Amino acid sequence: MAEGWTPEMIAERNRRIFGAPDCDLARAAEQALKTKSEAQIEAECTKLLAEDGWRALRTDPVSDRGRGKGFGELGMADHLYIRYEELPGTRRRGSAMVLWIEFKRAGKKPEKHQIDWHLKERARGALTLMMGIDLPATVDGFKDWYKNSGLMRRPRWW
Repeated sequence: MAEGWTPEMIAERNRRIFGAPDCDLARAAEQALKTKSEAQIEAECTKLLAEDGWRALRTDPVSDRGRGKGFGELGMADHLYIRYEELPGTRRRGSAMVLWIEFKRAGKKPEKHQIDWHLKERARGALTLMMGIDLPATVDGFKDWYKNSGLMRRPRWW
C-alpha cells in the first residue's frame, strides 16, 4: 500500500475513478465464493457419513472399459455408501444398509440418464438421493436431509 494511504482512501479513490461497483456483479462474486464445487460437497458429505459409520465407495465412469477401467452403469450415482448392521444378540454382522448419492453443486440438476438409473434402482428397493432434486445441492441441504432421515446413529453438533 502506498505510504500514507488507508484502505478507505484507496476505496474512495477507486469509486471516484471507476464509479460505484455494480451491485449485481458484487453480489454474484460474493455468491461464487460461497458456492462449493461438486467435489467439495461430495468430500464434506462423505466425511460426515464416514463419521456416522458408513463406508464410502466412489463409482468410476464406465467410459474407459476398453482399458479394463471402470465400474458401473450409465447414470450410476457418484457414490455408494454401505453401513454394516450387527445381528441382534451377537457381534456378527449379517446385513448392510445401502445408500446411493448423486452429488451436484448448487444450480445443477442430474441428467436424464442419471434420473433413469435412480428410478430403476428405486423400483428395485434401493435408497438413492439426487442432489438438486431430492434435497438442495448443498452440504447444509444434505445435513438437514440426513438429520431427518432416521439413518443418523450418532447425533451431531451440526
